[in-house]
Amino acid sequence: MANNKKILTCDVAVVGAGLVGLAAVIALAEQGKRVALIDAQQKAVKQKVQKTQEFDARIYAITPSTEAFLKRLGVWAFVDLSRVNDVEAMALWSADEEQSLRLLAEDANLSKMACIAENDNLMQALWQKVEALDVSVLMGAPCRTIHYDHDVVVLDLENGSQICASLLVAADGAHSFVRQQLAIATKTKAFNQTALVANYRIEKAHGNIARQWFGAHETLAFLPLPQQQVSIVWALETELAQALLSLTDEGLAEHVQKRSNDVLGELKPTSQAFSFALKQMTANQLIADRVVLIGDAAHQVHPMAGQGANLGFRDVIGLESLIANAHVMQDIGEFSFLRPYERARKADVLSMNTLTSGLDTLFALELPAIKKITNFGMQQLDKHASIKNILIQQAIA
Repeated sequence: MANNKKILTCDVAVVGAGLVGLAAVIALAEQGKRVALIDAQQKAVKQKVQKTQEFDARIYAITPSTEAFLKRLGVWAFVDLSRVNDVEAMALWSADEEQSLRLLAEDANLSKMACIAENDNLMQALWQKVEALDVSVLMGAPCRTIHYDHDVVVLDLENGSQICASLLVAADGAHSFVRQQLAIATKTKAFNQTALVANYRIEKAHGNIARQWFGAHETLAFLPLPQQQVSIVWALETELAQALLSLTDEGLAEHVQKRSNDVLGELKPTSQAFSFALKQMTANQLIADRVVLIGDAAHQVHPMAGQGANLGFRDVIGLESLIANAHVMQDIGEFSFLRPYERARKADVLSMNTLTSGLDTLFALELPAIKKITNFGMQQLDKHASIKNILIQQAIA
């Protein structure tokens, strides 16, 4: 009986067609690598986002370094910039303090601190670039097993196909099949928090300012959108979040408006609210033999940092740089070759986790003295341009 098994041989197999996975496909294909993209889901066929269409509630704050990376890949040229909003300043409030700490891009000689873009807008831009490259795309192809055969890693698919690659890049999300198949353990920290996400039309102009309020185990962020709108991410204790989710969209808007001290006036819902549980997850290993973890497969951070997507793109930048600097005979799947990637990315993730966990703990303390110190600190920081400049550089890293 004939063996009809389809075998595809490539340099790099990328599992996961999310933002980070698509960026990895593009970055490595542009280096001349033979790349295969595999995803369990069928590609969603969508019409180009219409300028009049309501904004996607999945919003990302893209740092200038991430934007520069996407421009270098040729992706940014496909982004609908009419649906992107620059962030020229940040305003931060601690607890119930009326005085805000303001960070201005111009104080650091920058034109902007970030830009706010929708998931759908970025996905469509990435796909347009992928489709212009010589990449093998296998959608609707769930993975079944992973094994090794001499100097390749072999990915068996549910449809009977096999992918043989020198390197397997796992970009398949927080519940990564690849990570689980390789029995890579994770460290998880539960915050007992849930994030509420929604978009609102606002009464007062946002002035291209991102606003954030910190409270006890709570953060509320307003991200500016075009067309006099904002996207909000409200992280708070799960019990309270569930109670708020039971309200109508208009009822939730009233609570958001009150919590933000009416800073932008009346809020009118332009999307349904959705929620997701918050946790901090880091894989114990970011590499294995012929395997690299990137994006949510490698780490999840608290949204207080606003850096989840940027952290994933920095994974791709790190991997891209490592492979670009390899000598022509280098086996890019060798464990020893991949070690510098793991060391560098673990340091970045640890720094982000330490920052967010520390801030969450600090603002959760109910001691009056601590509240006075944090409020006093915010006021003092606002007076020191040099310290604010450092904070801006950290925010846009």
